Amino acid sequence: MDMKRVSLTKGALHVETPNGIVNIRVGLEDALGRSVDSIEVIPDNYAGEPKVLRRGFCNTRLVRCLHAKGDW
Repeated sequence: MDMKRVSLTKGALHVETPNGIVNIRVGLEDALGRSVDSIEVIPDNYAGEPKVLRRGFCNTRLVRCLHAKGDW
């Protein structure tokens, strides 16, 4: 199995796999000023083809806590 396409732009990685798409965005910031990275998983589902199931969340975010002890 090969990846169909990989593109890298400033702060974003787009990967197309045989089962779907993975988008990774880094260097984002939320409303509180915390550093955020985002991982999005999109399954390929086309009419007439076997369905691709996603096990887990479609969007996961990594958020840097403002304090060393892990407080939000």
